Amino acid sequence: MKYLIIGTAGHVDHGKSALIKALTGTETDRLKEEKERGISIDLGFALLPLAEDIMAGIVDVPGHERFLKNMLAGTGGMDLVMLVIAADEGVMPQTREHLAMLSLYGVKRGVIVINKIDKVDAEWLELVEAEVKELLAGTFLETAPSCRVSAFSGEGVEELKDVLLAQARLAGVRDSKAPFRLWIDRVFSIKGHGAVVTGSLLSGEATVGDLLRLDPVGAQVRVRGVEWHGKKVERVVAGQRAAINIVGVESEALARGMVLSAEHVGEVGAVWDVRLEWREEVDSGSRIRLHIGTGEYIGRLYRFKDRPAEVGRLVLEEEVAAAPGDRGIIRQYSPQYLLAGVTMLRPGARRTPPKESRVRLGEALTGKDEKEFLSALLADADEPLNKTEVLSLAGYRAPKPLLDALAALLEAEEITSLESGYVRAAWLNEKEEKLKAALEVFHAEEPERSGISKEALRQRLHLAEKTFECLVRRFVAAGWLKALGGDLALTEHAERHARWERELIAKAQEILEKIGLEDVQEDWLQKQLNIPEERRKVVWATLVRQGVLIRMGGIHVYSKTIQNIVTVIQEHFQRHATLSVSELRDLINTSRKYAMPILEYLDMNKYTKREGDTRTCGAKLKDLSE
Repeated sequence: MKYLIIGTAGHVDHGKSALIKALTGTETDRLKEEKERGISIDLGFALLPLAEDIMAGIVDVPGHERFLKNMLAGTGGMDLVMLVIAADEGVMPQTREHLAMLSLYGVKRGVIVINKIDKVDAEWLELVEAEVKELLAGTFLETAPSCRVSAFSGEGVEELKDVLLAQARLAGVRDSKAPFRLWIDRVFSIKGHGAVVTGSLLSGEATVGDLLRLDPVGAQVRVRGVEWHGKKVERVVAGQRAAINIVGVESEALARGMVLSAEHVGEVGAVWDVRLEWREEVDSGSRIRLHIGTGEYIGRLYRFKDRPAEVGRLVLEEEVAAAPGDRGIIRQYSPQYLLAGVTMLRPGARRTPPKESRVRLGEALTGKDEKEFLSALLADADEPLNKTEVLSLAGYRAPKPLLDALAALLEAEEITSLESGYVRAAWLNEKEEKLKAALEVFHAEEPERSGISKEALRQRLHLAEKTFECLVRRFVAAGWLKALGGDLALTEHAERHARWERELIAKAQEILEKIGLEDVQEDWLQKQLNIPEERRKVVWATLVRQGVLIRMGGIHVYSKTIQNIVTVIQEHFQRHATLSVSELRDLINTSRKYAMPILEYLDMNKYTKREGDTRTCGAKLKDLSE
């Protein structure tokens, strides 16, 4: 079964609701005020079976300018539109505005319905049709079929159904295998059941028991029950109108414009980079209304001198949930005239201009080349994306063609796989060159240091921690990068430095072997090693780091001297149960200046254990004895 959404558009009182009733038998004006005033104020819905294998849901939208935002709430999910024009009035202001909005929303297919033909003669009807033809020239409805209808008498209604069926067969099929998405257009509560939301399924399917995400609040909800045009069902699929009973959130927290989706679809933000299709350009910083999905959002639109005119940034007063490629429109805040169509790209930063890669992403989203889209998406992300993340950012794009394109790009070696996802081969080469260059600069500036700390290098390259670690492991495996504990170095430098360290340690040990228990001073050791002043601190730090010198309190002692002291203490504990400060002083023939820091070091390293003013044999000494 093929399901699709048919929408209406047109000027107020041109008979949209009456036409739907003639087609379906359903009265879509459900509010008391709508019935009293004879115009649609909010969205109405009806079911229209077109064939055994095609079922359409019709969305009736208001035509009055005052209720334009309600009209726009029903536009985003249309597969097919009926542009309704009253024969007795012809093209009117809202006819023109609705047509412009449908074009900017990206609606591709429709039917022209000349309604109320019972109110005019044949000559007048021909004049109206000529006016309509002129209006539609150059638009997506230029070659659309046209039907003469009287919703009042029923004339032409069956012919209209046949035309709708023909257009429905030509319309694309929404992908039920794609991740689930639904823009909420109504919210209500049923006693004993809780919150219920309605909307048109843009993609995917929902089954009783499914866990979904509610954005922009980020709450997880569970599907308690589903209905399709008043009928309880176990599952609803893409292209259907659905009412979904959800648990996990109170109905008071729900609102039109929110999105129900699978856990891994789309992004949330108040600042979005966008691609614009201008109808009337405005100055940067202008206050605007964004209409996307079923919601309206207030904010400002910013433009940038060094970016193309079709690239801008929206700074909104509240967060909106969307995915790259989602279409909407922008109206001026007041007076509320149409400014542009908008394609959502990705959340941006408030102050810096959109990246060049964002411009490329916007261009890729206008086409159907999945390879180009993936390449642009990976370039814009500037970090690895796994399959789940790719699908999350794919919006309405079908998963299978995307994954096929991913496999083709991998085979062509245009992209490559890291532990955390996929990157462009060019991106990987660029990061490799930048990392090598950063290390070469560091080694030239500080040749005596074994390497730069991982964190310092990561910050220089402006990489996320997870991405940086993946790159490090890859480049270490490649052999040109060396990991030295928490530091990194080019392998060639690391090998040179290791030789220098070995020579330094050997020379220092030869000198220190002769001094016994002494506080080794930095300036003294510099003279003994005959090294220049500018290298003194590096040499000292190296000997401390390598454990040649051990810092105890405020003194530094040669490590082998400490090993000898440990041996003396071990022999002492073979004859005595405790060790005092004075006993240690006598054992190693030293002063309290050295005895106290040595005992504290021995305590800390579990060679001894302090009990009051004396020490007993520590765990490490016991292990050595055993």
